[in-house]
Amino acid sequence: MDLGAFAMDQFRKALPSVFALVLGIAAGSVLMVISGFNPLLVFQLMIVGAFGSSQGRTYMLIYMSPLILNALAFLVPGKAGMWNVGAQGQVYLGGMTAALIALLVPLPGVVGPVVCLLAGALVGSVWAFIPALMRVYRNASEIVTTIMLNYVAASLASYLLFDYIGVIFPGATVNNQSPAFPSAFRLLRLPGSTASVMVIVAVITAFAVLYFLQRTTYGYEIRAVGLSPLSSKTKGINPKRMMLLAMALGGLLAGLAGAGDVLAAGHYTDQFAEGWFGGEGFAGIAVALVGASNPVGAVFSAVLFAIMVAGAPYMQSFGMPKEMIWTLQGLIILFTAMPYLYTLVQNKLGGKSK
Repeated sequence: MDLGAFAMDQFRKALPSVFALVLGIAAGSVLMVISGFNPLLVFQLMIVGAFGSSQGRTYMLIYMSPLILNALAFLVPGKAGMWNVGAQGQVYLGGMTAALIALLVPLPGVVGPVVCLLAGALVGSVWAFIPALMRVYRNASEIVTTIMLNYVAASLASYLLFDYIGVIFPGATVNNQSPAFPSAFRLLRLPGSTASVMVIVAVITAFAVLYFLQRTTYGYEIRAVGLSPLSSKTKGINPKRMMLLAMALGGLLAGLAGAGDVLAAGHYTDQFAEGWFGGEGFAGIAVALVGASNPVGAVFSAVLFAIMVAGAPYMQSFGMPKEMIWTLQGLIILFTAMPYLYTLVQNKLGGKSK
């Protein structure tokens, strides 16, 4: 398949989500009119807030990288028929791993950040491998196990923060955060911005994942298992191995997101703080769905979500409640599911008509 045909194929796959996005924006506009807001003014404020100042652009870039990586963390296992709802916990442990190395292991120059990122990604991968093993060998629902492991990971990170780092650095964790990392561990910033290079890493990773899924043997086998484990097995593919691989890759991407988060000085401070990650692991699921479970689509979806988040403070300054932003995001996610619902209904009706 040549590049033009491949691009056209990806565009056709993205069309349902594009139409769903338009419907979501239309529904949000109706809600804003009912609430007494001018939709055109609201969207104008959102765009100006995200792009009209260096602070807004920085916020947008800061939010983009974890959203992209966490979307990929959900997307890759999904291609193998696995539901990775545990990115939140994988992010936490990836960030804590990076923090421990930055605080306790003296490393020179650019070696420090690279080691932290790799170690955080590895720990995230190992954490995702646990529910994958339970699913493959004990048929335990990975949805349940990953959700439960999120709480375990958050509690483990808190323990390490207060009862390990807090003991080594007495009084440093009084504000529920670690001591500041040495400057050598800070990620490079983008020119003219306090945002780190993680946004570039995230975009490159998205294209690498696309290439992996579409152009490599392992990527083909992962997708084949997701479509039909039984049929793939008759073709000589090992479904269990591919499920384990896909889940481990998902955890690796989430761990990378967590490590990159705590090393980015653009996030106000270069420390690990309890509650630091909010719900970015869960937000990645929404980003992946809005992006039609396509790595490149996830990049554009992350841009959309980052614009809404970065533009929110500016909108609030004009009297727009933040709850309206959350409602708009919820509507977009809701309508994004409609193409899949439509396909399901169409298939059911088609089956009955035969």
